[in-house]
This record gives sequence, C-alpha cells and structure tokens, in this order.
Amino acid sequence: MDIINYNTTPSIDHNMLKQLNNMVGHNTTVLLIQQFLTYALQQLTALQQSLAIGDAETLRHQAHQFRGESLQMGANQLGAICERLETLAQQGQLDAAPTNLAKLKIELSRVQAAFTQVSRYD
Repeated sequence: MDIINYNTTPSIDHNMLKQLNNMVGHNTTVLLIQQFLTYALQQLTALQQSLAIGDAETLRHQAHQFRGESLQMGANQLGAICERLETLAQQGQLDAAPTNLAKLKIELSRVQAAFTQVSRYD
C-alpha cells in the first residue's frame, strides 16, 4: 500500500520521489529526505558566504553541486535556481546573484515543507 502522499506541492517531482520510495522503501526514503534537507541548509549557508566574499568560482562549484543533489531528490525548481546561480557565477555576474539566492531560499522553504509533509506519512 502506498503510504506517501505524492501531491504535497509542485516543488518536488512526485514521480521521482515515488520511484525512489519503490526502490529503497519508505524508511530509507525518509532518511534520504532528512539528509538532503540538512545538506540543503548547509549549502545555502555556503552559497551565502561565497557570495558575501565575492568568490565566484566557489559559488559556481557549490551551486553546481547543489543543483545535482537537488535534481537527484526531485527538487527540480531548486535545481533550476542553482543552475542559474552557477551560470551567473561562471560569467562573473555576482551582482545578479543575491536576487537568485533569495529565490533559492524561498524555494528551499517550499521544498522543506513538501518533504516534511512526505516524511510524516509513516
């Protein structure tokens, strides 16, 4: 029986999450979600620090890594924002990065809410 509600929010790819759940089971899926959320908060802080010191290369690398992790967890919008940050950093356009970092923070809140709701179904 499917015990996870996959229609919590469009911030996450419900099909990908369902596929993950089918592959590794509910408990492991919840553990992966919890690990991702911890990681995501760390990455947000790291991105903010890199931007604050104007380190475009570190910002690019961190955004690239965060994008990949986000997409693996089905947080596609989060991944898209990370990709935009990565591109801006690569082009040295750090003046546009704060706006995108603010969008990332908002989207991360949505992803957290969605994953928290998913994790409650045990």
